[in-house]
Amino acid sequence: MNEISNFLDGSDKGCPDSPLENPRYEPGYLTLRKNSVCMTAKTFAGNYYDTHNLYSTYESHVTHKALQKIRPGKRPFILSRSTFSGQGQYGTHWTGDVDSSWDDFKFSIPSILDFNVFGIPFVGADICGFRDSTTEELCARWMSLGAFYPFSRNHNTEGARDQDPAALGPKVLSASKKALDIRYTLIPHLYTLFYRAHNFGETVARPLFFNFPKDTKTYTIETQFMWGSHILIIPVLQQGATSVNGYLPEGRWWTWNTTSLLNSRG
Repeated sequence: MNEISNFLDGSDKGCPDSPLENPRYEPGYLTLRKNSVCMTAKTFAGNYYDTHNLYSTYESHVTHKALQKIRPGKRPFILSRSTFSGQGQYGTHWTGDVDSSWDDFKFSIPSILDFNVFGIPFVGADICGFRDSTTEELCARWMSLGAFYPFSRNHNTEGARDQDPAALGPKVLSASKKALDIRYTLIPHLYTLFYRAHNFGETVARPLFFNFPKDTKTYTIETQFMWGSHILIIPVLQQGATSVNGYLPEGRWWTWNTTSLLNSRG
């Protein structure tokens, strides 16, 4: 975690009276200096007002350079919760401390799609949730979806229920193995998608309308996503569900397990 943290709002002596401290259009309902430093504070690159969002980018940049120096010829791996536009060239992102809830499980899809659009394609959420304790059903479904996050990691907080698949029983273990087997089978394809993201600025996980821009039905879909141009993921996102309704844009589609051919008119 690499966000600046401050138990005060700005400074123990207050902040100067400046338009930077009290801009005309203040975002949200908190002051800009809430749990941070004064916006008029000076950094090497200028006022903190102008560099606040770049803090994590600078940190990832120098860490990337240091790792290249320490391990020449090796690709650095840098994981950050705090990221900003342009940081994808230096590191990866995870979406922070999500709850072990069905709502956060479902919302992980648009979060990951957002970051691909932001230019940070190596992104994932804490599979099975971070805060609180997960359940067998939620973790089984989350492992099945999380196997298709660009960055796939099961992670939770200290004191919560153990949530590695083996700790949650045979159903979770079986669902996890099936999903991860598919992921590892597709590793060469995933590697190619990251190669194209690196060289051509493409996305890895992408919303359907990226591939089917003329199909207006895809514009509001945020419960499905694609790996590249050819693999469509439709996860089960509802508690207690044993099936899922998905949308197939016009074309010929094959299911993964049965290789059944589906001709869709959209």
